[in-house]
Amino acid sequence: MSDAPAPPPAASRDVGLDLARGLLMAWIVIVIHGTFWLHVIPPGPGAWLLFEMPPIFVITGAAYFLGEGSKPGRLNPANYFDFLLRRGVRIYLPYLAYVLVAALIVTVVKWDGPLTLEEIGARALAWLNPVTRGAGHTWKMLSWHLWFVAPFLIVTALMPLITTKRVAGFLKPWMLAAVAGLIVLALGRVTLVQPLDELIKNAVFYSFWATFGFMLAAMPKRWSLGDYALVLVLSVAGMIGAAMLQPASVTLDMQHNKFPPNAIFFLFSCAWMAVLLIGARLTRETQREALARSPLVRPFMSAGYSIYLWQGVGYSLAAYFGGELGLNIYVIWIAAIALTIALGLMFAPLERIRLPKRKAG
Repeated sequence: MSDAPAPPPAASRDVGLDLARGLLMAWIVIVIHGTFWLHVIPPGPGAWLLFEMPPIFVITGAAYFLGEGSKPGRLNPANYFDFLLRRGVRIYLPYLAYVLVAALIVTVVKWDGPLTLEEIGARALAWLNPVTRGAGHTWKMLSWHLWFVAPFLIVTALMPLITTKRVAGFLKPWMLAAVAGLIVLALGRVTLVQPLDELIKNAVFYSFWATFGFMLAAMPKRWSLGDYALVLVLSVAGMIGAAMLQPASVTLDMQHNKFPPNAIFFLFSCAWMAVLLIGARLTRETQREALARSPLVRPFMSAGYSIYLWQGVGYSLAAYFGGELGLNIYVIWIAAIALTIALGLMFAPLERIRLPKRKAG
């Protein structure tokens, strides 16, 4: 999915990617879930802030290229299954720790009679499966954010398979967006049984963004600011046009469009991605390095995935005890953020566990 770029140094890390990932995780934990879980901002205006997930998957695709995606032999069956095992452990092990604690919390706070072996088994299966993520056995906000894990696993597994073809040099971002948008539109007209419907649509939608991230990392200066500006203009025009032409079936409430992601959410994501890419291109390296050194950002850079997972416990406990004590919503919000960061940092070593790579040969 590149024009044969030179492989990056194997031992290097991209500070810009780490910074972007950290800022997005901070945005999700502090702003997005403060807005939609505690309603510190009205959800109507807050829906226009829901741009965070496509960039997360763009970063996933870029990180894959910088890590393993530029290496030969990645589709060799032994290498591919080695990749699946190592990446699967890094994603699932922190999830496993979280859901075990979440299931224990549910058992304590929702004790409703004898806990039979059948009930224990049902509760364990509901939580251990990232597709069901505790359905029927959850409490407050413990599982609201875990929808992300299953498509993240799927997209990660697909990366070696969907990044094998070279992209023609004449292709522009608006062309890529047009093709992907039409596929999302067509997929939106198909309804499958749950939870497959949302899972498949999420996986397809976010695969596009991960592939785009791979392309950006492979050829970072391939497209100009004007290319991104054109995507921004076309995306905004598309949303306005769809809302005017089909007011009965199109809503600009992005919370409604996000689950599962539809064509309007795709246009919305394209517009925000264009803005973010233009902003990133206009910032200087010294500015990024200074921001990356900030103690406010560092926890989200070093333990972003763990902090993301543990916000379910942080927000749920803060909301429960804050409600019992009659605390102001902003005090609850601050307590939720502090507890989330503390728990995330405590469990962060789990996301750094690495299985040894398979020896070549």
